[in-house]
Amino acid sequence: MIQALKNNLENVVAGLLFVITFAIYFSTMAPTVSFWDTGEFIATSHILGIPHPPGSPLFLLIGKLFTLIPISSDIAFRMNIFSPLISAGTISLLFLICNQFIHRLNSNDNVKYFKMWSSVIASLTFAFTHSHWFNAVETEVYALSSFMTALVVYLILIWSKNKEKEHSAMYLMGIVYVIGLATGVHLLNLLTIPFIGLIIYFSTSNF
Repeated sequence: MIQALKNNLENVVAGLLFVITFAIYFSTMAPTVSFWDTGEFIATSHILGIPHPPGSPLFLLIGKLFTLIPISSDIAFRMNIFSPLISAGTISLLFLICNQFIHRLNSNDNVKYFKMWSSVIASLTFAFTHSHWFNAVETEVYALSSFMTALVVYLILIWSKNKEKEHSAMYLMGIVYVIGLATGVHLLNLLTIPFIGLIIYFSTSNF
C-alpha cells in the first residue's frame, strides 16, 4: 500500500513537471524558422526529403505528422511544437531516474519526501540549462534524442529493480528496440550502451 502511494505520488510529480516545463518551453518557443539546421529539418520533414548525413528518418517521419496539425498557417510553428513536448517528457523521465538512483543510495522511506524534492530540484536544474532549453524551443534532433536516451536509462534501472520477476526480460527487449529506433534520430543513444552493460553486469554478479 505504501509503495503504491509512493509510486502514485512520483507519477503525479512527474506529470506536474511535464506540464510546468512544457508551458515554459512553449511560451519561449521559436515562432517560426530559426537559425542553423532547423530550417533544413522542417523543410525535409514537410516534403519527406533527405537532410544532411547521416540522416534522421524517424525524426522526419514524426516531424511530418506535426506539420499536418492544422493549428497555424506556419509549418515551422507546427513542427516546433514537437520539441517542447518531447523535452518536457525528458524532464519527467529525469525526475524518475533521479528517484531511482537516490533510492539505491538510501532506501529509507522516512526521508522519501526529501529524496523526491531533491529529484525535483535536479530535474528542474537540468530543464533550464542552456543546452537543453535551447534545443527545447526549436526543431532539432537533440530534443528527441535526449528523450530516448533518458528512456533507455530509466528502463535499465527498472529492469535492475525487477530482474527477478518473470517478465523482466521485456525491459531489455524494449531497450534494444528503443536504441534501434534512436539511431534513426541521432547516434547519441549509443553512449548508453556501456552504462547498460555495467548495470547488467553488477546486477547479475555477486558484487
